[in-house]
Amino acid sequence: MAQLLDEHSEILQQSEFKALLLAEQIATVQQSDINETKELLTLLAHHPELKTISLGECPAILIYAQALAPRIANIGIASPNGHVLCTVLNSAKPIDISDRLYFQDANRTKKFSVGQFQHDRSINKATVNFAIPVLNDDKQVLHTLVVAQSLTKWSYALAKLPLPAGSKVMISDKQHNIIAQYPFKPEQLGQPLNLSWPSSSHKAEVAEDRFGQNRIYLQLPLEPNKPRTSLQIHFSLPFEQAINAANQKVATTLSLFILAIVIIIWQARWQLNRVLLKPLKSLQNAMSQFTNSEPVNWGKEQSSPEFLAITQQFEFMANTRLNAEQALTHKHAELIALLTALPDSYLRINQSGEILMSHGPYFQGAKAIQDIFPTHVFKRVLAQLALLEEQPYSQLEFSQLADDNTQHVYECRINHISEHQQAILIIRDISQRKQHEEAISLAALVYKNSSEGMVITDSNGFILDTNPAFSEVTGFKREEVIGKTTSILSSGKHNKQFYSQMWQQLSEQGRWQGEIINRRKNGELYTEWLTINSVYNAHNEAYRRVAIFTDITDRKRKDELIWHQAHFDQLTELANRIELKRHLKCQLEDDQANVGILLLDLDHFKDINDTLGHYYGDQLLTEVASRLISLQSECSLISRIGGDEFVLVTTYNDCEQLSKTAEKVLQLLKPSISLGQEQCHISASIGIAHAPRDGDTSELLLKAADQAMYQAKQHGRNGFAFFSAHMREQAEHRMALLKDLRVALTQQQFILYYQPIVAMKDQSIVKAEALIRWRHPEKGIVSPALFIPLAEETQLIHGIGEFIFSTACDTLCALNQLGHHLQLSINVSPVQFTAKHSALNDWHQQLTNKGLTTEQFVIEITEGLMMNALPRTQQRLTTLTKQGFALALDDFGTGYSSLAYLKQMDTDFIKIDKRFVDGIAHTADDLALCEAMIMMAHQLGLKVIAEGIETATQHQLLLQAGCDFGQGFYYAKPMPKDELVNLLNTA
Repeated sequence: MAQLLDEHSEILQQSEFKALLLAEQIATVQQSDINETKELLTLLAHHPELKTISLGECPAILIYAQALAPRIANIGIASPNGHVLCTVLNSAKPIDISDRLYFQDANRTKKFSVGQFQHDRSINKATVNFAIPVLNDDKQVLHTLVVAQSLTKWSYALAKLPLPAGSKVMISDKQHNIIAQYPFKPEQLGQPLNLSWPSSSHKAEVAEDRFGQNRIYLQLPLEPNKPRTSLQIHFSLPFEQAINAANQKVATTLSLFILAIVIIIWQARWQLNRVLLKPLKSLQNAMSQFTNSEPVNWGKEQSSPEFLAITQQFEFMANTRLNAEQALTHKHAELIALLTALPDSYLRINQSGEILMSHGPYFQGAKAIQDIFPTHVFKRVLAQLALLEEQPYSQLEFSQLADDNTQHVYECRINHISEHQQAILIIRDISQRKQHEEAISLAALVYKNSSEGMVITDSNGFILDTNPAFSEVTGFKREEVIGKTTSILSSGKHNKQFYSQMWQQLSEQGRWQGEIINRRKNGELYTEWLTINSVYNAHNEAYRRVAIFTDITDRKRKDELIWHQAHFDQLTELANRIELKRHLKCQLEDDQANVGILLLDLDHFKDINDTLGHYYGDQLLTEVASRLISLQSECSLISRIGGDEFVLVTTYNDCEQLSKTAEKVLQLLKPSISLGQEQCHISASIGIAHAPRDGDTSELLLKAADQAMYQAKQHGRNGFAFFSAHMREQAEHRMALLKDLRVALTQQQFILYYQPIVAMKDQSIVKAEALIRWRHPEKGIVSPALFIPLAEETQLIHGIGEFIFSTACDTLCALNQLGHHLQLSINVSPVQFTAKHSALNDWHQQLTNKGLTTEQFVIEITEGLMMNALPRTQQRLTTLTKQGFALALDDFGTGYSSLAYLKQMDTDFIKIDKRFVDGIAHTADDLALCEAMIMMAHQLGLKVIAEGIETATQHQLLLQAGCDFGQGFYYAKPMPKDELVNLLNTA
């Protein structure tokens, strides 16, 4: 069955693969057409006739170019400010194309630019335009060459392609508008793609069209180097036939399989019922009769001799037992009636404490005496059982926690059964009696020794008695207040209405509780928590009032202090993070409130702490807080949430007003601040967010402002930035990528590719660079440029670096066994050198264990590592070179290029970056730079590796310049280990 499902999946995968292959072929054809247009415009842009243009007259070379390219509907030239100077098909009216994005991109980038769908004003047709600037010798834009390509002709060109029946093809521009399609529908040109086409990705996806038919959908960029900005081609192929064939095969086989299982089960059930189940059913009925004390009558069904023997033995045993039980039933009923009449529970036990009989709710079917009593009571009972002959009667009391979590007190009486070494234990619950006794004693103790003041009055408030705590709190002695009303404690802080409501509640409910301010005998005011309860007589009339009060003056002062300390910053006296969140929550709960926040972080505050010390750092924070307080009229709250971060909550969320407030903050911070003998200047980076667009909770709003603040820091500090949805998307994308990266390390989703490095003289493969690749199960190959910086930031680079080194060692071992001796280059992150704990020091031992030498490895580092090397980094670099590892300086020429560090770090190779190699065939400056770097390296005794060689011309020029080694697509692309082995075997 599993094989059948695999075949079903394989059928669908093959269909999807064929669709993807066909789409890539069609995309290649369309790419070729665009490349032809690009090459034509590039040639025209360098033609001498286009250097000088007369208004209204186009050079003849443009007319020839249009004749050579049938798809070109019109060719023209525009000035740098967007005015069309001339067109092959002359337009009667002046045209300004300065608003066209493709024209702006071409002039900005000085490169070939692709436009979007538009209605061309020169020929009055739907077109897609292309543009390329014409540059003078100083690389300045003279004018711009513009080509309009007819969309109708483009769609007709798609129709000429060899497409399968039922296929659909669309081409969309950067704005996702349709610019060409097959089958051709003129009215859909320029319409949004999503109106007639489902969303799709570069992976093949199956979906239903509007007719309910399954189809394969996918899309590919026409410019692979610009997948997000280039034209996209969309392809669709019918998929229904492949799905139906696979489903029919699965359904047929599954039906036959189920039918066979049903037949087997039916036959097994028939045999089991005949041989075993019917005799067992008869046995079950006989046992049921025996259980119900009925005469046993076993059925006489045919069965085996063994079951017949069981029948006879069981009937004899059951009838004998039933007769004996009937004789004992009457005696048992009499005993149960007697035990039920007793109010207590009892046990009959032997001298060893084994239970012989039990009755009553206390025991609840316990099997052993140790399960009944607590451990200390169990030991006392055993001791009394041992003394039964000397003390035939004994009594003890104990307490125990019942199932309802209430404490019960029990009385246990032990009586000896004469002429037997046994005893009767009678248990009685005396909890209620004990509670009454203790309650009377406890009430007296509580009243006299309670720390709370107590007053007993009559129903009208005249004092009858007080406890000692009353005198301690109020200062009045007991004899001073007897016979007086409680009004002698009145402070005058409460009005008549307060006391009227109190007495009204006492009259209606018999109880009052609340906080009240009274006055001591010495005139001092105090706050108390007062509870008054009424005592009723037999006629349900209140005849006593019992008041209990606690002096909470000190507690209220402490609570206020604790609350202030918990909600305000002790250094600046501004609200802290807790108070900020509470304030924001209250503001956001009001749908009508306008809420905006400014989160500011002081720039380079750490430098002040490091140079002047934390004392002056605190002074600086205090001064900043005092300046921010001047904005209280515009803010509902100003807070310091930690370190050098402050948050201002405004009463408006208008972007213009928030910007003005941010400018005021920056202006307030501009004046210098005196710290001791120093005059310091401080600035801040401000992130702005407002509700509800950026968040409807305090957490979301603060997070948004924090992200905007970091955006302001990235833009140069001393400024502000508003939060945008793009920032949230970036943060979410980063978190998702980090999560996937941790999974990739655990599930070994990384692989190594190897790009050969050749000797320039004979192009023989002498080295290879190991390149990490992430094979994501859903996203495919993920570029190292995306995940390596994140891995370095989160220290995951250590695990990746160890994977690279270990895998490279295994590859070298395999190559050595095949007789291929290569030197492998591996990239080592600066984090691996600077981290406190790094495995770099163990690499030499790992090589020794695998029978490899350090001379077989080249460690590639960056110039930044050398310039910013810490003592730990320098020590590790020195150790690696002493162990025999070769060092290569990667991307040479793009950073600091310090010659002193080249010698200090004992570098063996420098690698010329691809960006210099790209231009040596047509740019004299790049060629001169490469020649200078090669000559300089040779003078220092270093070898040179050129990266990114893609043409024979580049190879020849670098060979003439004396370059030692080459690396690039001209020789070989990065490849898996197996392909590298095959390449070496055939070399």
